[in-house]
Parts: sequence; C-alpha cells; structure tokens
Amino acid sequence: MNELFPWRRPVKVPLPPGVKPQLIRHFSIGLLYPITEETKQCREQAGLSPVPPTAHMYPEAVEDIRTLIRAMKVDKKIGLDLDTMEYRFS
Repeated sequence: MNELFPWRRPVKVPLPPGVKPQLIRHFSIGLLYPITEETKQCREQAGLSPVPPTAHMYPEAVEDIRTLIRAMKVDKKIGLDLDTMEYRFS
C-alpha cells in the first residue's frame, strides 16, 4: 500500500531546538514553565492561590499527561524517552 501512496508513510520532522526543553518540562512537571517564588508571591498579592490549579497542585495529572502521550505514541514520534526524559535522536 505504501508503494501506491508513499505520502502515507510516517515522516519524522525534526523538532526545533527551543521546543525540546519545553516538552521535557511539560511532560515532567505538567507546565511549560516552573512556578517560581516570585510567581507565587505575585499570585498571593492578587488574591490567588500561590500554586495554580494545574499539575503543580495535582501531581497525579503529570502521570495522566504521560499516559496520554504514550497512548498517542507522541513520545515515539518525537524520539523522547519518558523514563529518562532524554531524546534518542536530535
């Protein structure tokens, strides 16, 4: 079938270098950016909880993210080992 429709083969598109660390953060802490002390103080001054209701507050959500990533095989497509958080190819 691939001989007739070569465009249906999976294509590995290289990730831009700036995206790789963001994906690792997202898959390891559930956010693209860490919550710093300054962010916590600003949130408290604004009358908000110091930690937003994200994976920072609900660590089990990170495992949910990883489960979805594995189920959709995104980790294989981008070459990321979710256990070591290292890329297999650049």
